[in-house]
Amino acid sequence: MTTLKKIQQAESPPWIIFLRFTLCTLLFYFSTLISPVLAHADFNADARGTTTASFLKLGVGARAVAMGEAYSAVADDATALYWNPAALTRLESGAATFMHAPYLASTFYDYGAYAQRFGHQALGVGVQYFSAGSMDQTDNENTPQGSFNPYDLAVSLGYAYRFSEDGLSLGLAGKFIQSKIVTSASAVAMDLGMLSRLYADRLRFAFTTVNLGSKMKFEQESENLPFALRLGSSLQLTKRWGSSWDIILPKDNVPYTALGTEYAWRVTNALALAGRMGYNSRTAGDISGMTGLSLGLGFNFQHLALDYAFLPYGGLGITHRISLSFKWGASPTPTPLMTTFNSTPFAQTESIPDDTND
Repeated sequence: MTTLKKIQQAESPPWIIFLRFTLCTLLFYFSTLISPVLAHADFNADARGTTTASFLKLGVGARAVAMGEAYSAVADDATALYWNPAALTRLESGAATFMHAPYLASTFYDYGAYAQRFGHQALGVGVQYFSAGSMDQTDNENTPQGSFNPYDLAVSLGYAYRFSEDGLSLGLAGKFIQSKIVTSASAVAMDLGMLSRLYADRLRFAFTTVNLGSKMKFEQESENLPFALRLGSSLQLTKRWGSSWDIILPKDNVPYTALGTEYAWRVTNALALAGRMGYNSRTAGDISGMTGLSLGLGFNFQHLALDYAFLPYGGLGITHRISLSFKWGASPTPTPLMTTFNSTPFAQTESIPDDTND
């Protein structure tokens, strides 16, 4: 077989080449697109209330929320589409996540995502849905006109590419967003993400920009989407214990920080448990009572994971997240950490000091 024929057989399918070209093009124009956004972003408390589609700020996945939403450099499941599309390349093969969150009062928040990795590339699709419950509708004279059900919806499609086996990953996700009160409004947006390689077998960095897109227009008034920048890091302290730290710069608020930690241990060869805790300063000073702290548990049985997060909102009440996640496709060289907690908390390495005697 000639060298030319070998090269031709090694070429990627046309749709893969198109996605790579699209990713590179978007990243090339990224600085041009983001400059006017940054120029008009206040990044301070005076900008509160200047954006719409606030449901896009609500974290997804009970594991991530329990860790204070410090997850951009940690994500290794289908929720990576939301937290950092570049992290889709951390999947071993395929993954799916479903989350339900009974929210404040009669509201609720649902999320579902599916992702699949193909070598150095990965694709993902996800849906966010927030329901405000049923509300009474009246006219200008306060005469009852029945009821209505406001909701918010976002559908995302993402692609990620990793440049080498343990190298830099880049990703993007396109979104269609719709909000309905009495009338409806829609917008399109994109998220861009970067995930570094693993340094010293334990440290990883991330960078994302989210909700960069068009405005939403209700009747005569147009409003911006909640654009934000996020810098993230994760540090594997031992094979079972990891930590994470994100710094978030939202267009419509002051910068805030998120901290998270997770400890996982094996109960049997098939069953593993994890305890999680986090802190997020986003609501600090805005809500009376205990807020910002989050706690959670994880139960992992082979390729199935059940996660729970507890999140208090001070005087407003308590919210919960419940997630069910699936992963399939075994790693060709399993590591001790993976047999400890199949969800692979932060890194896949054998050189990290152990904290147990088993």
